[in-house]
Amino acid sequence: MISNNQTPFSLRPWPTGDKKPQNLAEFISRVNAQPGGFRDVNEARLRREIQEKQQESLEDDGMDTSEGDDDDDEVEEVKGKTALVAREEFLKKVDFAHQSAMLALDSISLLLSKEIPVQAGTTLSPALRDLVGIGTLGASKLKEPNVTEDQIRNDLSVATGWRVMGTNNMVDSVLAAAERLEKEIELETKYWADVLAVSDDGWTVCALPQEPYTLGVRFGFSESAPEFRNSSVAPLIRNDDGTIKLGVGKIGGGTQRIRITVKNKKGGIIIDQSPLPGRIPDDAPLKDRVREARNTIFHQELWYELNREARVLLAHDVYYDGAAITWRQSPDAEFIFTIEDLEEQDDTNANFSEGIRSSTAAYCFLQFLLFQSHRQNYHKRTSLSPSARQTDSNNATYNILRSFISRFEYFRNSADFDGHLDKLVHVLRHAGISTSFYSVLPPPNPPAAGAPQVRHTSTTELLWVQQLVFNLVSLYTITITPEVRIWCYSRGFVPSLETYFTMSLKSPFADNKDQPPSLLETTYPPADYCANVQEAVYYICQATVRVLAQAIARTAAEKLAGNDIQWSESISGIGIKNNNGKNAKVDIEIVDSKVVLTLKANWQDGKANRSRTWTWASDDQKAEGWSMEDIVLKLMKGDL
Repeated sequence: MISNNQTPFSLRPWPTGDKKPQNLAEFISRVNAQPGGFRDVNEARLRREIQEKQQESLEDDGMDTSEGDDDDDEVEEVKGKTALVAREEFLKKVDFAHQSAMLALDSISLLLSKEIPVQAGTTLSPALRDLVGIGTLGASKLKEPNVTEDQIRNDLSVATGWRVMGTNNMVDSVLAAAERLEKEIELETKYWADVLAVSDDGWTVCALPQEPYTLGVRFGFSESAPEFRNSSVAPLIRNDDGTIKLGVGKIGGGTQRIRITVKNKKGGIIIDQSPLPGRIPDDAPLKDRVREARNTIFHQELWYELNREARVLLAHDVYYDGAAITWRQSPDAEFIFTIEDLEEQDDTNANFSEGIRSSTAAYCFLQFLLFQSHRQNYHKRTSLSPSARQTDSNNATYNILRSFISRFEYFRNSADFDGHLDKLVHVLRHAGISTSFYSVLPPPNPPAAGAPQVRHTSTTELLWVQQLVFNLVSLYTITITPEVRIWCYSRGFVPSLETYFTMSLKSPFADNKDQPPSLLETTYPPADYCANVQEAVYYICQATVRVLAQAIARTAAEKLAGNDIQWSESISGIGIKNNNGKNAKVDIEIVDSKVVLTLKANWQDGKANRSRTWTWASDDQKAEGWSMEDIVLKLMKGDL
């Protein structure tokens, strides 16, 4: 704050010196600074420069300055205004700086006025002295510090102790970090040992598709459906103890298996049931847990494919209700397919039977069919052209359930056909036809003469397996008499789920040119094929009746030397007759699953017509006293 008796602030410019050189040295330096220096300075050049300057001044004086004067006035007026504004602004700033300095001086003077009032009063403004007085503020110490030598030594000891404690804490933390690092190394070693064991066992260890920094194992099948192929990878999560937790959340935490149950439809009694393996413990080796996850997703895919296929097989007595798939094989038995969670091993109803209804064999066969479907997908993907792969539908259902039904139906029909042949041969032998028998032979498939050896490739291997699994063919040889044989092929077809029987009168093992013609070629030739077991058995029975009639008639004619004994075929049946009205009708029927051979003799005794019937059934344990040939001979002789 400025007092009233003080002189106003005055501003004086710095003194400026003359622009002319002050001495000779300065003059010489200025000349040397010009272009050329003293080397270009001469008297003629100096005179020329003086004349030029004089000429320029004369020209400037002689110019018309009427317009220039007006412009100069305006410029001078603008310059004057600008100088005044700058001067006012400069003075304001200088005044503000002066006021700030005076306020700082008053503050310091008032602070010192309590300790040295005389000296501070000389610099303290009178207005501030009158307003607040002297000694209002002070900067003296209130109390002297009480720091002693003992306290200094004590503080030094405390600081030293803190430093030692900090050093000890640092050492402890380093030791704890080393111990933790050693433990971490041990856990990582254990973790990577399990990972290497899984990799050495053949499993693919890779980074997760969505988490590239997480290690995982791929345990699925590359040719599976996309929803199963994408979920067949699990992260390898390290537990606190270094073991690996297999994260199989996408396929479920539990393990599952397909179970096949064969049940008696009438009584509801379980005939056979495929066993379930026990669930592996949680602390099992990692490779066993990976294999268990692989088996689980394999059976889940198998259940998925069975569900897809069961929805379109209602015409073949396949029923789907969500929890189970039921196939009614016959009025007495039905197959039930379910998927079970493995909690505890349950083999209560597992009988492990070995018949045509073996559920354990069916369980293995279903898994093989899915695996074979994967191989077919791989063959299509690697062998077919891109255009062929595009036309092939990837969403087509596999023939798993169809193959299963076709195979079991084929075995059931073959067993039924085999049973009928066995009963027929039993009846014929009881009737005295000792030459009758039947046999089951493997289908003839000899290699072509001179054919080169086929190179073993993946394609030929696939074809061989297809031929082995799906080529359901059996060859039956039925010998009625030494002169007449019937060869019967039974074939099972997967798409149609049917079993066809093809009859042949020529041996497939010999050249047809060397074989004599059969009696049945003219009397009862076979059809192209028989659609079921009943048709095939009917043809064999009717062919047997004709063969027996011809053979017995020929034998009777030879033994009795009668040219009138011959076999006949009419509306009333097939039999043997002569010109005297004696005849014997031969017939074979199937009654309540029994094969019954009937021989009915008709003759005339005087004026009375007599008849007698002999029967041979397949369930008879003892044969009749007379054979068919004896009865016919007695009939033709008239000894009955």
